[in-house]
Amino acid sequence: MYRYDIGATVLALARADGGRASAVRRPVSAVVAAPVVRQAQRNTCESAALEILLATVGREVGQARLQRALPRSGPLDPRGSGAGRTWGDPDRGYVGRPDGGGVAGGFGVYPAPVRATAARLGVQLDDLSGGSPGRVYGALRAGRAVMAWIGLSDGPFGEWRSPAGRRVRVNFGEHTVVLHGIRRDGSVLVSNPLEGTRERWSPAEFEELWGRLGRRALATRA
Repeated sequence: MYRYDIGATVLALARADGGRASAVRRPVSAVVAAPVVRQAQRNTCESAALEILLATVGREVGQARLQRALPRSGPLDPRGSGAGRTWGDPDRGYVGRPDGGGVAGGFGVYPAPVRATAARLGVQLDDLSGGSPGRVYGALRAGRAVMAWIGLSDGPFGEWRSPAGRRVRVNFGEHTVVLHGIRRDGSVLVSNPLEGTRERWSPAEFEELWGRLGRRALATRA
């Protein structure tokens, strides 16, 4: 659905200097076809969300294959304790156990390794991380699906050092979903792999959950 941008249309007419100019339309809503996928294991929301995201651009790849394709970082379980505890770096690869077993129950992975995995499969994704909510909404209005990292809860938080010595601080409520549409009222359509559901969130709901994970997101390209 579109709306006519009167201001932009007037400007286009002025620039035409007496010639013809087309009315300028802006999208106000859009929906991308997206499947419903339920994550197969406790900590495979990222591979399930990536399966959904790839499907929106016609690339059918199952989450089991995607999980195997993700690079890994660090040992399966944390080593040591206190300030000397070491584990993986989710900015470098998947951390922990997909099934949630082990000492810490596993964790997950952040955008960079997911984006690299998609690229190896021939799909280029744009990193919207750290941007404004408006960038996400703009991508949706342009017909581009968005994989977003959200916090199901505001904590608990954990901290450790990566094998390279980098400080890693995480929210164990980390989760990923795929936004595949936006309505005229600004609400977003969500394919949530946690239980394999379709949902509709208000802008306020999305922005609160997204902010808990540092505004991380990947979008398909037009």
